[in-house]
Amino acid sequence: MNLEELEAWARPGVLRAVIEIPAGTVEKRQYDIASNTFPIDLRRGKPRRIAFLPYPANYGFIPGTRMDKAQGGDGDAVDVFVLCGAVPSGTVMEVEPIGIIELLDAGERDDKLVALPLDPALRTVEAADIHELPEAARDILVTWLLNYDPEDGAKLVGVKGKADAVATVGRWQRSQPGPEAA
Repeated sequence: MNLEELEAWARPGVLRAVIEIPAGTVEKRQYDIASNTFPIDLRRGKPRRIAFLPYPANYGFIPGTRMDKAQGGDGDAVDVFVLCGAVPSGTVMEVEPIGIIELLDAGERDDKLVALPLDPALRTVEAADIHELPEAARDILVTWLLNYDPEDGAKLVGVKGKADAVATVGRWQRSQPGPEAA
C-alpha cells in the first residue's frame, strides 16, 4: 500500500498525516514507496543526520498532496509538523490543521503545515489556530526550520493561520478536492 495515495482528508476538518520522523530524533528519514519503509535519507551517499537540535515535533507529510514544481512547489507532498509526544515512523494520524509556516528553499515553496493530533490524549498543547500557540512554541518551530540545515538556506515567507493551512492543502491536493475544514 502506497501511503502517499491515501486521501488527504479523513473527514471534514480532519487531515491524515504520515509520520516519517519522530519528535526528538536527528535522523532525516523519508518515505520510500517501493519498500513502504522509512529509511534514513542520504545526501551525497551518506546518511543524513541533523547537526542541530533534534526535530521539535513529529515530521511527515499529508498524503494525497503534491507541491507541483511547475507551480513553484518542491515536488513533494505537503510537509507537516504534528505537535505531540514522539510517535513511530509510519504512523498514520488523524490531525487538525492549525496553521502553516511558509518557506522558500532554493527558490521553491517548501511550506510546513502545523497540526495537532485529533486524539486529545496525544495532545501536549491546545490551540484552534497557530496564533493561539504560545509565541515561544511558534518561534521554536520557525527558528528550527531556518537553522537545522544551513545547506538548504530556507527563508521564511510567513506564518499563517488555519484558513491558510486548509487552503494550502486544497491547492496541492492531487485528487478531487476533499472536504474542507468545518
